[in-house]
Amino acid sequence: MFNRLRLARIQWTYPDLAVYVGFLIFVLSLPFGHSTELLYGGLLLAMIGWLARIISERKFKWTRTPLDVPITVFLLLALVSSLFAPHPSASSLGYFWKLLRAVLLFYAVVHSRLGMRWRHVVLVFIFAGGFSSLLGLWYYANGTHLGVDFLFRTESQFQSDLKVGKPIPAELQQEFKNNGWRISQDAVVSTSKRNGAWLIIDKNRDWTYTVQEREDGLYIYVIEPRLAGTFKMPNDLGAYLVILVPMTMGYFVASWRTRQKWWLITTLGFILCVMATNLVLTLTRAAWISVFVATLYTAIYFKRRLLWVGLIVVLLSFVWMPKPVRDRFQTMAKRPAGFMSERPQWWKASIQFIAKHPITGIGLGRFRHEYQLHAPPDVYHTPYHAHNIYLHIAAESGIPSLLLFMWMLFLFFRQIFTLRRSNEFWRLGLFIGGSGFLISALVYGLADHILHQRPLLIFWFLNGLVFYVTDESNISEPQTRPVI
Repeated sequence: MFNRLRLARIQWTYPDLAVYVGFLIFVLSLPFGHSTELLYGGLLLAMIGWLARIISERKFKWTRTPLDVPITVFLLLALVSSLFAPHPSASSLGYFWKLLRAVLLFYAVVHSRLGMRWRHVVLVFIFAGGFSSLLGLWYYANGTHLGVDFLFRTESQFQSDLKVGKPIPAELQQEFKNNGWRISQDAVVSTSKRNGAWLIIDKNRDWTYTVQEREDGLYIYVIEPRLAGTFKMPNDLGAYLVILVPMTMGYFVASWRTRQKWWLITTLGFILCVMATNLVLTLTRAAWISVFVATLYTAIYFKRRLLWVGLIVVLLSFVWMPKPVRDRFQTMAKRPAGFMSERPQWWKASIQFIAKHPITGIGLGRFRHEYQLHAPPDVYHTPYHAHNIYLHIAAESGIPSLLLFMWMLFLFFRQIFTLRRSNEFWRLGLFIGGSGFLISALVYGLADHILHQRPLLIFWFLNGLVFYVTDESNISEPQTRPVI
């Protein structure tokens, strides 16, 4: 093992260093929604390093994977779908570029020369998420970085009636009612105008509204008791944790099974608890269910004691659970169909798009435009995606693309399960966490679209890491103590 490590150090070049640093910057920037430039800077650095290595060595050695053919056909179908969209004037190849960028990231990881340094990338990935989650708890305790949802626009004439400590005028209350929101007569403006906005506190209904003045009128938003943390929206944080929590859980269970030092087990357990708390405070029900399924899988397959620990935590949580979280759970229990919002309508529209364009789809990034053309007149939301990754892929890229995607998922799982016999902490953690994150992401995909924005990059990045680690020519596995 040590000879191989020495050889890896001898072969470590500046392009390899650029790839390594680029990956570290990438995973470090993931949990911070306003660090887009830094995130893409890390990706660019990694890509430049990969290209520089090819140029300096004057050769290009392609590492084959079972995904090469499916990915190529999948990209070609996506390109055809974009070029032959029903309304090409409104279509954009930007969404195709986002998909291509994620696939290039996958191959950049597969062709990297990280050696054992892939562990550093995983370590930074988990600890960056832990730090972000700690900040999230601080924000929630101080009532900041919560979710904000647009309600409606009204005339500017009401701004003269918005005075601190005064009740909301009847005309403005009627505007709320006309737009489907009831506001109590006791609601008051709690603060003076600040940063172009007023705050309206409705204690009776436990809602807070913000009113922003713009050139074309007053824009009314509701401040939801949903944690957004270091992200821009609560659902963005929820989608990130859908992937991160199972990965962290995997390494926590692996540290337990391989008898790691107590401080590592304790640290991973603490980070996992903080992340789970953030997940609960996002009030993202699809994320709750998906992580629960992944936790159930992990507990049954690897550590059944986790079932009892989880049951105790759930029972105790009802004692200290914040009211917004309790109310969210109640909506799932009392209205198991109603809490899905307008999703059934979006899914119905997706099926109609698939039936009309079964082979090439409606084009990448075209769901919102098509839905605006065909949606019923009384819909409230006009989504950018189908809120179901399977229907979304079939609707935008066609049924052949969906079948290819399902085949690639099978290959992902097959590759991950090649690590199942490992007794080494890092590989075992990658197996448990990798399989858990895939299950969590795919369950989440039944009610939302996880393969877009940053989760799309994380999805392909982690799968690339699995293919890299399972290639015995890249790394060696040290001897460790046996599994309990």
